[in-house]
Amino acid sequence: MPRSVREQQLLDVAEEQFAVHGYGGASIEVIARLAGVSRPIIYDHFGDKEGVYLACLRRARGELEEMILAAVAGATTPREMVERGTSAYFEFVERRGQRWAVLFGGVELAGGAAEEIGRLRFDTVSRIRDLISAIAPDAPPTTVDAYAHAISGSSEQVAKWWRANPQLDRAQVVALQVDFAWDGLSRLLAEGDR
Repeated sequence: MPRSVREQQLLDVAEEQFAVHGYGGASIEVIARLAGVSRPIIYDHFGDKEGVYLACLRRARGELEEMILAAVAGATTPREMVERGTSAYFEFVERRGQRWAVLFGGVELAGGAAEEIGRLRFDTVSRIRDLISAIAPDAPPTTVDAYAHAISGSSEQVAKWWRANPQLDRAQVVALQVDFAWDGLSRLLAEGDR
């Protein structure tokens, strides 16, 4: 099996283990057994359990950001950009729930891993900041930065709430988050751009 294909297979198995059992409950031994490989193969690909976990986070974060950026690319108004980006985020939550659970599971690690986890999160906030700057280029940078963090955090919390209330469909949840975010964002726009 080509290395890249094997890597994705290992990440799929590891992601499921991290989503179901958390970082502490997942083990290289179980991941290897479920993937039908030996532990040294996992170590060869990722180094250790922390390396596997970080690879899962990188893959998930990359996919989430790609979905959001692709969704907003065709937007013609600021409101449409917010709606499309929010819809893409909650589509990720709905279709990639396991991957989302690994991304936002709240694992606390130390050292270099903690730094990378923080960097990955703030890279996504930076993408949101860039999108806000695109629709409100004259907004104060501090305000744009604060709003990017607020949108990131509120989206995460609404997604957690939605997962606990699965009777709501995605369109309802997107509308709630868009209304919340748009109320603040629209204040940054000139009257004619709203």
